[in-house]
Amino acid sequence: MTASDATEAGGESGMKESTQGFIRARSPENRELRRQSILDAAERLLDKAQVADITLRDVGRQAGIATSNVLRYFENREAVFLELLNREYGAWLDALPAELAPADDDGSGTASPVRDFADAYAASLVARPVMCELASVLAGVLERAVSVETVRAYKRRALANNDRLASIIHARMPELDQAAAKELASATIVLIAGLWPLAHPGPTVVAAVEDPALLAAHVDFPARYSRMIELLAGSLQYPAAP
Repeated sequence: MTASDATEAGGESGMKESTQGFIRARSPENRELRRQSILDAAERLLDKAQVADITLRDVGRQAGIATSNVLRYFENREAVFLELLNREYGAWLDALPAELAPADDDGSGTASPVRDFADAYAASLVARPVMCELASVLAGVLERAVSVETVRAYKRRALANNDRLASIIHARMPELDQAAAKELASATIVLIAGLWPLAHPGPTVVAAVEDPALLAAHVDFPARYSRMIELLAGSLQYPAAP
């Protein structure tokens, strides 16, 4: 537990929600249901705010329980969001094969299969802003404030998810071998982490780039992400000679 979490938990000792309406889950099944309800609450909050603006108390209130009771299931705020990222990533992988399905050969696609792939890949991520928001703060915020064991558990699942993503990419683009597909999969989070904050800046930056002379400073996430995936996939498809 971080110091801020302890302060939040202690500060709620007199709140009615800390003693009323809360029944501690005993069975593994009920504990998992409670954990998922907390993740659901965090996800709802992320529909309206960024990670930096959400406290553990906010999560508890959204879930209808006190901060101290959230801490029965997660070590701190960052652990909640780290687990939510894992859940969002898994849901994305479940849906991705259909979203990357090759376009029908009816002349509606572009002349470049790599471009079609990159556009579909970027569009799939744009449809999941919660996942992108969490991925953008993974290394700088979430992994820095949790225990070693929590990081290890996350990394194990992340590696398995990366292998799964590589298999999906290879099935969609067989011209990329497994090693190249795995490298492209590994770049996914890195590219999100770099581009998402730039495409979703704070109010000061939003006001500043309204200057017509700064139009080039606007970052269009799907367009820029698609282009970077296209370039990377192309370079992996036709690697430079040694």
